[in-house]
Amino acid sequence: MHKKYKFKGKAFVTYVALSFLFVCVFIVIIYFGLNHTIRKYTNIINTVAIKESKNDRKVKFDNAQKKMTSIPSYGSKYGTIKIDKINLDLPLYYGDNEEILSYGIGHYAGSYFPGEGGSVILAGHNDPGYFEKILELGNNDKIVLDLNYGKFDYQIYETRIVSENDLSAFPIQDNEERLILYTCYPLGVGHKTERFVVYAHRVGETDA
Repeated sequence: MHKKYKFKGKAFVTYVALSFLFVCVFIVIIYFGLNHTIRKYTNIINTVAIKESKNDRKVKFDNAQKKMTSIPSYGSKYGTIKIDKINLDLPLYYGDNEEILSYGIGHYAGSYFPGEGGSVILAGHNDPGYFEKILELGNNDKIVLDLNYGKFDYQIYETRIVSENDLSAFPIQDNEERLILYTCYPLGVGHKTERFVVYAHRVGETDA
């Protein structure tokens, strides 16, 4: 009798172990198989939900001085970024903290505003629906910033992969209007030690 119950105990343990293994494998398959889709639609919902909220229409730009006279409040939307090649059309917010980047594309507050003639630095997550597809961009592709105070066109002249600590890849200069986009690289979950950077010149300059 003792041996019989011992055998049943081992069988039960084996059954539990196999069941646990099956569940783990199932979870992994679901995570890697559907994670991309889940993240994509979650990001779309977030973007749609806030796309027209926090829209700061009080910003003002002095065309003569090429200078902002009233900047957006931190965390507010003041325009959109559009890139036809990758079907990207996202809200643009002033600031780039984690909360802002969960809604759309963030404008680094330490850089210039479009139209001021300096470096404009924009950041976005590499999640589906955000900056995931900027890796497909190349020289001569166009980027449009449609803002509350004007429309600004840029043409890409370089893309580059840099270390997350390479601050020289994000120069703040005022002698030429340059748009810089960046996202974590490579794509995927987890901390990334590199950045994919897109550089573009302003083209077709007109008054804002």
